[in-house]
Amino acid sequence: MRKRRPSLERKRRVAGFFFVLPWIIGFVGMFMRSLIESLIYSVSTTTITSNGMQTVYKGFGSYNRAFFIDTNFVRFLTDEITGMLPQVLIILAFSLLMGVILSGSFKGRTFVRSVFFLPVICGSGLILSIMNGDAMSSAIMSGSRSAMLFQTSGIDQFLLKMGVGSDLVNTMMGIVNGIFDLTWKSGLQILLFISGIMSISPALYEAAKIEGATAWESFWKITFPMLSPILVLNAVYSIIDRFTDYGNKVMQHILSFAKGFDFSYSSALAWIYFLVMGILVSIFYIIVNKRIVYTVE
Repeated sequence: MRKRRPSLERKRRVAGFFFVLPWIIGFVGMFMRSLIESLIYSVSTTTITSNGMQTVYKGFGSYNRAFFIDTNFVRFLTDEITGMLPQVLIILAFSLLMGVILSGSFKGRTFVRSVFFLPVICGSGLILSIMNGDAMSSAIMSGSRSAMLFQTSGIDQFLLKMGVGSDLVNTMMGIVNGIFDLTWKSGLQILLFISGIMSISPALYEAAKIEGATAWESFWKITFPMLSPILVLNAVYSIIDRFTDYGNKVMQHILSFAKGFDFSYSSALAWIYFLVMGILVSIFYIIVNKRIVYTVE
């Protein structure tokens, strides 16, 4: 009896499993224990002793404190949720636009792509470790990973000395920093959009051209639908990146208690924040999942 060969779908699943296997091993080996300990801290009273951390179970008092006693946490959380949507939409629109432009053929295309992907490399853990102790590194870890990294204070001082009004200078510097901030947060999304566009079969565009479709119609009928899986992936990444940015108020609020050795309350805040982020991502995925297109009819 001939042995049945594994299907292409099965081969892809096996290949995908081996791709994520290093992450699974790293998570179980290095992060699982810390995750469980933080959950224990959130329902306990923690005390640092000579023998290590001592915990005494106290129930959900820290969670009650977060919602009904701490006047800042809920307000900060609400601000981050309401501010997340417009920022994610702007990042996705900008990333898609640059992905379409950079997927075309022109001289210096590789260099321009590298420039847009540079923030992703600079934002990696290795680079930040190398820059540890540097002024730029401290600016990154203090919250503003983008505009503060290349602060334009020298330029605005020069313009003020030239007699330009302070209001105009502040407006100009705000625009410059905003553009750099947007570029900084869009590097990975642009790369994913480029890879998605390059994977679309040229035959689809040739058939559309024969049928008389314009470039604008081809984009909305072929490019955009075929990029919907990448669009969802980039949206989820952008949402998580926004919520885990050290510059947002909720993260700073949590870290302030952790630095004060109030591990019980900081762990409770972190778990609430994590659950809210997970719920929002899940809701988003459920809403858009049925609209994902894998083939163009």
